[in-house]
Amino acid sequence: MVSLQALAGCGLVMAGIVIESAASRHWWAGAAADRLDARAALAVALPALGLAVMAAPIA
Repeated sequence: MVSLQALAGCGLVMAGIVIESAASRHWWAGAAADRLDARAALAVALPALGLAVMAAPIA
């Protein structure tokens, strides 16, 4: 049986991958990026948060 913690972590990692894919399509289309593109920040932060959730001990 899969724990809810593992499902939440995997969901965050997958969401980060999807956002990264959308961001790369946006950049390839030639659109100008902001100084700190929100999609780029989420593409890094969500997988990191998901891995931290999966690695955290269950209380």
